[in-house]
Amino acid sequence: MKKRLPIGQSDFKTIIEEDMYFVDKSLLIKEVIESGNVLLITRPRRFGKTLSQSMMKYFFDITQNNEHIFKDLKIYKEKNIIEKHLNKHPVIYITFKDLKSNNLKKMHNLLISELSTLYIDHEYVFEVLNEREKDVYNKIMDREALDADYENSIRNLSKYMERYYGKKVIILIDEYDTPIQQAYLHGYYDEIISLIGNLFGMALKDNVYLEKAVLTGITRVSKESIFTGVNNLKVSTVLNELFNDKYGLTKEEVEETLKYYELEYEESEVIDWYNGYNFGGVEIYNPFSIINLVDEKKIRPYWMNTSGNYLIRKLIKEGTVNIKDSVEKLINGEEVECEIIETMVYGDLNLNSESAIWTLFLFSGYLKWTSKKRKNNITMYKVKIPNEEVKDFFVQTVRNMLRESNISIENMLLNLKVGRIKTFTDQFKDLTMNTLSYFDVSGKEPERFYHGLILGMSVGLKEEYIIKSNRETGLGRADVILIPKDKTDKGIIIEFKKYNKDEDKSLKDSAKNGLKQINEKRYEEEIKDHGINDIIKVSIAFDKKEVEIVSNLDKGIELTPEEKIAKNMIENGVDIEFISKMTNLSIEKINNLKNIL
Repeated sequence: MKKRLPIGQSDFKTIIEEDMYFVDKSLLIKEVIESGNVLLITRPRRFGKTLSQSMMKYFFDITQNNEHIFKDLKIYKEKNIIEKHLNKHPVIYITFKDLKSNNLKKMHNLLISELSTLYIDHEYVFEVLNEREKDVYNKIMDREALDADYENSIRNLSKYMERYYGKKVIILIDEYDTPIQQAYLHGYYDEIISLIGNLFGMALKDNVYLEKAVLTGITRVSKESIFTGVNNLKVSTVLNELFNDKYGLTKEEVEETLKYYELEYEESEVIDWYNGYNFGGVEIYNPFSIINLVDEKKIRPYWMNTSGNYLIRKLIKEGTVNIKDSVEKLINGEEVECEIIETMVYGDLNLNSESAIWTLFLFSGYLKWTSKKRKNNITMYKVKIPNEEVKDFFVQTVRNMLRESNISIENMLLNLKVGRIKTFTDQFKDLTMNTLSYFDVSGKEPERFYHGLILGMSVGLKEEYIIKSNRETGLGRADVILIPKDKTDKGIIIEFKKYNKDEDKSLKDSAKNGLKQINEKRYEEEIKDHGINDIIKVSIAFDKKEVEIVSNLDKGIELTPEEKIAKNMIENGVDIEFISKMTNLSIEKINNLKNIL
């Protein structure tokens, strides 16, 4: 048995030579050889992209003899490929996975350092260079060259290597979009796009020294922003069939791995936690989580506890009303229909483009697609959360948002349930004043706060309540119904009303109209259908940060028919237990009613 697992190891040669456990994906090499000249492969993080690039480097690299590490793999049976390609090509390999910085200057220096190291690794080409070429080559190694020289560095190196070996070059670029995402997060996106775009454009466009190029990353960035003029680009994403079973683990590969390590788990449990991905129609499991499951022998989140979640958390927190509503639906197990833009540009995220946001979520592994259809000349996809591990991330993200913004929904509702309506009102007003900016960074959409609050309820209260909501954008009508799972507890109806100066005399009047609407439309019937008759009704009206709240616990507020009967009986000194029997109201409810009369 192979005792060592390749946890944290992405160097292919080390894994094979040290006899670590390896799921054989070597036929990827055959598919790459038979595909286009320039390949862009996008998959979520930790799905084997770096390992696959490392494998191809050791397979093609003309400076090595690696037959021994491939002889027991599937690719070795492809004799024609072995004869023509095994260690027969000059290879330029560069990774951008460590290019992470919060400012442009440092990123620029990190990129220059990578290119300098690349040139140092291939310093042997010096013997075929002329004096001018040697001068620029030395400046790049010494990090003293002009930007134009760095932008042209990969193309020129391919020219020098082709001259040295007499063979065209294979270029392998790992995690090409890491600096682009970093630039978006830290505010220097436009500046880095120009530099990276020129670097790739020079290396890939009409490069007569190029045999093949393979780039890997998380997102497919638009040709117009990065791959300008690269007309021979062939792309593999989670949406199409190309290489669809070569990244991540298939069901058969997972079963084989668990069997090899003599682990017995309910298949449904492993599926629920780590399955759910759809790569071009193939069912795929998260490889990072499976290998850690084998190591620790515990079902728990692994992939979601690694780095790389910041941007997703940021987009949920600052998202539009529709984004927050959709996240709530996703957490509740529903599907969301959206447009997916394969050629997404990070700059689109600044425009609150929901399509760009859903595309990033999907390509990054936080969603899976289940079906697609053409609608008004647009391809619409249905997406959902893939598994319990990712669902746990969404739930924890919302909880952290509430914690960071000092929202205590449970405490507010407790005051509401015990009849402390003034305390509840004061808390809610303070909450609105203090935390509105947290959920609405623009300051122009106060609705985001209320939808963020509902999203928080769907997470923070799901153990105690069945939560139902029926909302429309703009909160013209926004009902929230909390049905307690404990039938001795109170049901709660909350209606949000946006102040309309043409219809309401005042903000207080708007709140009263909301309570009237609850009563007239008999929203309580849905709670009563669950055998619960003790119901608190709250109407919350708002105008920007101004809030007014009324409820059926307030004095002078319209009561239900049952509450009116109880009120009259209380005023006439009737025994509370008798009132409860006659009105079907709980004794606690009658006591609360008695306290506010």
